[in-house]
Amino acid sequence: MYPEDAGAGSAPPMDMGMKSKVRRNLEGLIPLILIIIIVAFLGHKFDLWTIPFLGGPEPIQVLFIGQPSTDMQVILDQDKDLVWYRVKDPAGLSVNPSEQLAQYDLVILDQHLGANLYEKSVSRVLGEGLENYVRAGGKLVVVMDSGIYRSGGIYGTSVASDVIGWKATFGDIIPVECDLGSGDMPTCTMPIAITGRVHREDFDHKIMEGIEVAPAHPGYTPLSMITFDVKPTGNQVAYLKNEITPSYYPAIVEKRLIVGKCLYFNYDPALTPGVWENTLEYLR
Repeated sequence: MYPEDAGAGSAPPMDMGMKSKVRRNLEGLIPLILIIIIVAFLGHKFDLWTIPFLGGPEPIQVLFIGQPSTDMQVILDQDKDLVWYRVKDPAGLSVNPSEQLAQYDLVILDQHLGANLYEKSVSRVLGEGLENYVRAGGKLVVVMDSGIYRSGGIYGTSVASDVIGWKATFGDIIPVECDLGSGDMPTCTMPIAITGRVHREDFDHKIMEGIEVAPAHPGYTPLSMITFDVKPTGNQVAYLKNEITPSYYPAIVEKRLIVGKCLYFNYDPALTPGVWENTLEYLR
């Protein structure tokens, strides 16, 4: 016989079935919570939305190959919230270029201020490195006649006489081609001086978002610029209209690969600061 007060004052046993059910529900919620956190973080990182306590998006890490114009340097220095950049000479990227390029979110090849053929050239190794960089998901901007020659020679200070244009050095990642013009001269070697404006062509592209034409007001003086009669092979984002003679040229052309992308500017981007800042935002 058990004492009548056995167990008196003790808590009733917990329903183990209910406890197990709650635990299973919590365990099922954990993966969902993790997914929500990851999506929120990635959206913040890629500037789709802002999470205040995480701060703003990081500046894009840019490698500038060549020589930026004075106006371009001013823009880059003013936009430190958008971009952190370093300038390097192409010759310094001929050793292990893939490892060097992989450190940057964006590479800008701008040699349009070069005074001779060598200063508009890149080595075969660097050309292949840039091609692999883009195909692996990198972003490349090529300005005007940059990289149309291949450097070489015994001391690496001359150019290959049988390479003009981009295809032999970069493969098919550059979104324009260098055709033969009058007198069988390659068009990418024949600068054309025009007075005109940049006009939007792809109305869905972020680069020209809010910009129909630059300069925007008819009263503003048209831009005096150098361009080239190259052939687009990618998506033409904008075009140049010469206001002195009825002629048109590609302004901005883009080629998107599976993961990477390459943009070509057929004029100095510093002439249109708004378009250039849109470009940095787009590539960030």
